[in-house]
Amino acid sequence: MATIREKRKNGKIVSYSFKVCLGRTPDKKQIQKTMTWKPPADLSPAKAKSLATRTATLWEAELREQYEKDKDALLAKGIDRLPFSTFVNDYWLSYHIKGRNCKPSSILYYEKMAQIIISFFGKTPIKAITSIQIEAFLAHLHTKQQTSKGTPLEQRSIHHYYSVLKNIFNYAERQDIIDRNPIRKVSAPKKGTKPVVALTPEQVTPFFNAVQASPLDLRCILLLLVTTGLRRGELAGLKWKDIDFENAILSVNRSVSYTTDSRIIISTPKTINSIRTIPLMFGILPLIQQYKRTIRKENPFACLDDAFVFHSKEDLFQPINPNSITRRVKRFINRWHLPDLSPHDLRHSCATLLLMNGADIKSVQQILGHADASTTLNFYVRADFQQMRQATDKYASAIGL
Repeated sequence: MATIREKRKNGKIVSYSFKVCLGRTPDKKQIQKTMTWKPPADLSPAKAKSLATRTATLWEAELREQYEKDKDALLAKGIDRLPFSTFVNDYWLSYHIKGRNCKPSSILYYEKMAQIIISFFGKTPIKAITSIQIEAFLAHLHTKQQTSKGTPLEQRSIHHYYSVLKNIFNYAERQDIIDRNPIRKVSAPKKGTKPVVALTPEQVTPFFNAVQASPLDLRCILLLLVTTGLRRGELAGLKWKDIDFENAILSVNRSVSYTTDSRIIISTPKTINSIRTIPLMFGILPLIQQYKRTIRKENPFACLDDAFVFHSKEDLFQPINPNSITRRVKRFINRWHLPDLSPHDLRHSCATLLLMNGADIKSVQQILGHADASTTLNFYVRADFQQMRQATDKYASAIGL
């Protein structure tokens, strides 16, 4: 409904101001219309006000009828001016990312990536961005953008920015915000390769000797990481009911993450394939049972089934912060002067040691929770010279050379 304001001069009404909002442009600016109307001089104030109301109603109805006819053209005009920053924040992030039940850690990832992208493209209309400007952005990442530690971005990080930018422009294209998609003309930057860091056969014995000399709970943490290939969030999400001691089976049903905004978050694992069951080595079961007995002794009246295996200091039913797992592993590594390994490197170690000891690719894929065996192959199947020598020797024997 139109707003009506009186304009007075010397205490007498001389005119009325009408104002109406017909809608909003794609960049959320109001589409407003105003009108000044002067009442006949011979009307009383009450009749003038009544006539002003009727006039404003008729004026608004005519405007809305015309607006509906011209709306497509008006919206198209607004889209042409829609700033890139507005589209990313108000549409892509709000609807496509946050509105689709993305995990908090994923939302945080996209928000951080979007900040860097927006800082480059800013308020440039999204329809005006060209493939050359995108190439310039990628060159900027390569030559000028730095990490929080002040080091150049890795090639994989630049590829991540490209992927996010492609997601943004593809979404804009699907929503008819842009007529042409400039990123189609931009080649994806090379991902680069990051070598898998894992225990070598020579490092295995010193590592396990150091594990045996560690506190009970840390021993369980380290052995579970290196023998099951769990991610640190999956390890933090383990509950006692997830461990079947009788059949030596561990079930992965949840994951724990930590963000500065949301703190500790308990959610489903990374992908549908990450929800899995893993065989436990019978040799580590007594150690985990011993650890459970210590927890039982400290909490005699608690029902441990729903308690977290590695819980917070304050509450059995709250998980440990995954960052604290990383810190404990790092302190362990430093104390024993072992190769610099993170919890994820111990996951890599599990995979490589399984494969080196004859495990098939499909089994390793399912233990790690990879969606595709190609991920396992690409990451972990790396033959060393000794393996290549054994392969050629077997081949030679087969053909009599």
